[in-house]
Amino acid sequence: MKYFILAGLLALLAILNIGYYEQHSEHETHTLFFVKKTPTLRVKFFNIHANDGDYRRIETLSDDRRQKIMDYCKYRLGIETEVNTQADVEMCATL
Repeated sequence: MKYFILAGLLALLAILNIGYYEQHSEHETHTLFFVKKTPTLRVKFFNIHANDGDYRRIETLSDDRRQKIMDYCKYRLGIETEVNTQADVEMCATL
């Protein structure tokens, strides 16, 4: 019984602190894991810059896409932004 409780606690700790996103290149998809800056139950994130370096213009982003960028910046990079300018979008790019 102790092992089940320990396994459950370790799984919860991993879920709270580890996230991932998918990086798409020409014909391949890679899953990249990262340690979250802030714990959350969300595990899968969207990195707008993870597809062949194609930067999106702020004018073309939907509200849903902006929210995904804000979540990624907050939990992956520790940056809280409203994504109101093109500089905000580019600030969330990781090298």
